Amino acid sequence: MKESSTHQAIVEEGVVRGRVEAMRSTLLRQGRLRFGPPTEFAQSAIQAIDNLEKLEQLTERLLTASSWQELLRDV
Repeated sequence: MKESSTHQAIVEEGVVRGRVEAMRSTLLRQGRLRFGPPTEFAQSAIQAIDNLEKLEQLTERLLTASSWQELLRDV
């Protein structure tokens, strides 16, 4: 049985939301290891990002940033 396009869109949206949540969690976890506990601003800023591409860019920047502030300078 073929799934409806509406059902497929709902499933895809759920997958994207799951990836966004996973990326946020990864940024916060790895950032803690690199910079220490996140500031309230850093935590709020990361939780507010819902663009998967932006989160992926931040995970790459995490490799070269020296602080939460530097990591989130363009957010």
